[in-house]
Amino acid sequence: DGYAKSKIPLTLYNRYIYPRDGYAKRAIKRKVELDWGTEDDEYLQKVELHSEGALNEVRPDIIVYNAGTDILDGDPLGGLAISPQGIIKRDEIVFRAARRRGIPILMVTSGGYQKKTARIIADSIINLRRQGLIGGNEDGEVAEECVGGVPLVMSSSDSSPSSVSTGPAPNTI
Repeated sequence: DGYAKSKIPLTLYNRYIYPRDGYAKRAIKRKVELDWGTEDDEYLQKVELHSEGALNEVRPDIIVYNAGTDILDGDPLGGLAISPQGIIKRDEIVFRAARRRGIPILMVTSGGYQKKTARIIADSIINLRRQGLIGGNEDGEVAEECVGGVPLVMSSSDSSPSSVSTGPAPNTI
């Protein structure tokens, strides 16, 4: 089917809370099931390994990245124990993998149920900018990046697991 040929869903999630149906689980080509309380070292190692692996399987036209923050330690839904620094590093890993290959990336937000989540998302975006992984020029102006004339929009979070997920463009990861 066209879906399977043009997209490689990759998701890292707490196996005990997501997904709750077999159809969704079967649609995820690269499942990375995590245990309750998974911490930074294990999580970041798996993010790097599996995002690199997925991008070695296919070269997408665009990456739609659902950068969830319900993985944050203490989140009432996610059940993982990722630090704010772990979330920032995760985003950097995904953006570096995309940029190394010259693939545009769209980062979207969802989930994250703590007051500090917004600050962590902002800190991650600031880090991505400082690392040269998102727009800007020597004057600090943000460069407009487009795919087919449509501006890319930056954001970050997720109520389901953190994931590099599918989007509407053909050949999407």
